[in-house]
Amino acid sequence: MVIKDEYLNIKGSKIHYLEIDKESSKDTVILLHGKRYNTYDWINSGIAENLSNEGFKVICLEFPGYGSSEECDLEREEALLEFVKNLNIPSLHLVAPSFSGEISIKFALKYGDMLKSLTIVDSIKVDKYKEKLNEIYVKTLIVWGKKDEIAPYEFAEILKNNIKNSTLFMFENLGHTCYFDDAKKFSEVLINFIRA
Repeated sequence: MVIKDEYLNIKGSKIHYLEIDKESSKDTVILLHGKRYNTYDWINSGIAENLSNEGFKVICLEFPGYGSSEECDLEREEALLEFVKNLNIPSLHLVAPSFSGEISIKFALKYGDMLKSLTIVDSIKVDKYKEKLNEIYVKTLIVWGKKDEIAPYEFAEILKNNIKNSTLFMFENLGHTCYFDDAKKFSEVLINFIRA
């Protein structure tokens, strides 16, 4: 596995990302991060490699002001848009845990036509968007740890009940970091969903 450590200039700010590029890869999967995490957690967990081994081009992005990325005055969903446009990615699969889940909801509401799929994992602040979720049409995977004490399981149910084309997968005995706590199962569920 060859990991390229890269920076991209967005509005004068250096934005850090890692790229695992297979020459045969067709689809791009962008992995976002939770507030206490960064790009390397996707590598260390094995999830990025699992996706790469299935033939996907994998990009792990660090939002402005997190990890090695500089602050930027754009809203985070707009920074994501600029990032995708700068790399000439016409469409993508987006995977977004915790605080990036909220960002991905905003992105899907504004730029849903760019998404091939959306995966929301234990997202915060879902209740803020309840009235608008029915405007998300992209196929969506909702992954939740039933024992999450940061983003309650009822948020998963709100997403499932309001996003028309959605599937819910629950980890019965895991919490907010279910995707890292059982990275093997998460990878399997994610890959099957993207491929379906």
